[in-house]
Amino acid sequence: MTGRLSVPDGLAVADVVGQRLFEAGCTLAALPAHGLKPGGVRVAWPEMLADVDLDWINAASDDDLRPPCPDAGAVSRMDESLSWIGLIGDDRRNWRKVLCLRLIVHPISHRYRFSWRKIANHMHIDHHTAKSWHQLAIADIARKIVQPSFFTSQIPHFAA
Repeated sequence: MTGRLSVPDGLAVADVVGQRLFEAGCTLAALPAHGLKPGGVRVAWPEMLADVDLDWINAASDDDLRPPCPDAGAVSRMDESLSWIGLIGDDRRNWRKVLCLRLIVHPISHRYRFSWRKIANHMHIDHHTAKSWHQLAIADIARKIVQPSFFTSQIPHFAA
């Protein structure tokens, strides 16, 4: 990790974690998904999109479909924020799934692609439970990253 998470006055750590995860979702949506380097994608199977709402593609012109490419700082923050999802334990897989589904945002409008009810229907739970799991996941991440041991240096003590 690069250092301590900066928390502006008047905000809780969980609020900052939620904002950073939203920013990570927006950055991830803005990254180009074509022209993979160096060799590109090589698969024999056709691309399959299951359960995806593609109405927004038909509603926008070609120029509107290209969000600006994020800068290096945004990508670094995204990488750090997305690594926090791994801090949620395996016993809380449902929390991780809700958190990941909520990360999917529209690349232009930055609106969430899945409402709480769609997430709840997908997971066969109540939408209040989905909201609660999302809040608990963010609180769990916030609790874990404010611990001093999370930001300790990775340099061995015997190195001079």
